[in-house]
Parts: sequence; structure tokens; C-alpha cells
Amino acid sequence: MNAPVSPGYAEIGITTNFSFLRGGSDPRAYVHQASELGIPAIGIADHNTLAGVVRAYKELDNPEVRNKPKLLIGARLVFVDDTPDILVYPRDRAAYGRLCQLLTRGKRGDDIQRIEKGECHLRLDDLLEFAEGQLLVLALSHRFDVASAQKILERLRNSSADGVWLAASLL
Repeated sequence: MNAPVSPGYAEIGITTNFSFLRGGSDPRAYVHQASELGIPAIGIADHNTLAGVVRAYKELDNPEVRNKPKLLIGARLVFVDDTPDILVYPRDRAAYGRLCQLLTRGKRGDDIQRIEKGECHLRLDDLLEFAEGQLLVLALSHRFDVASAQKILERLRNSSADGVWLAASLL
């Protein structure tokens, strides 16, 4: 059996097979792998949906999962206005409800703009309207414009979000 990972490590931003053409594994498999490796927390964040967290949450009841990781429930928001992806994790039930409302808006549209089935059209202004109680993680691409990133971080910081972070990835 593999040695447990340091308790200071948590995998966030996991995309499952519910992120079409992005994630590959079933969310239940991530729960089992985190259990085997001793990872204390995982964050399921599928693209513009909360679909993967339902199966991951249910799998925590499986008796084969001995080291139950804490499940961070969230979504990776993918925007249509050139805003970089933002991971959103609600802090409480009310914030979870706001995230659901935000995703519904993106998938349904409004009286002026109708959205095709399977699409989600979100803009940064939409997120800012529903930011209260959310933990936000800005996930910049490999190459990004520094001035643009600073403006977005400033807008996020001035929002009603409970916290704002900048993600870093090793290439």
C-alpha cells in the first residue's frame, strides 16, 4: 500500500467525467484514490456544474472507503467574456444556493438571450452578483496578461466573496 501523503496537501479543482472532454475519471474513483493515499481533502470542481459532487458525496458512505477525505463541493466556472476560470467553493448552505442560482442563470439565459442545451454562458459580472459567501480561486492559464489578471483580482477582492486566492500550477 502507498504511504499516506502529508496532511498539508489537498487536491482541489478536480474535474470528473462530468466535465465533458476535460475530466476522465468517475468521482467515486477520486474518493477511493484519496482514501488510499491518505489525502485529507479533495475538491470536486467540474466545469459549470455540480454534477460530480453528488456521486463523490454518496461514495463517502461506502465502507470500503476507510480514510474518508473531506469533500469540498464546488464548481469551476468557465466564462464567455475572456475571464480566466475561477474555482468557486461555497462556505455555507446559503452560498451553495447562490452558486446553484448562478449556474442556472448561465444555463438558462434570460428573456433576451436563450442558451442552447448543454451550454453555460457566464460573465464575471454574473459571478460578482452571487459572490457572497463563496471562496474564489482564480486559475490563470500558462500565459496570461498581468495587468488583466490584476484587474480581475481587484474586482474579486472588492466583491462580497469570503476569500480570494490565486492558483498556481506546476508545468
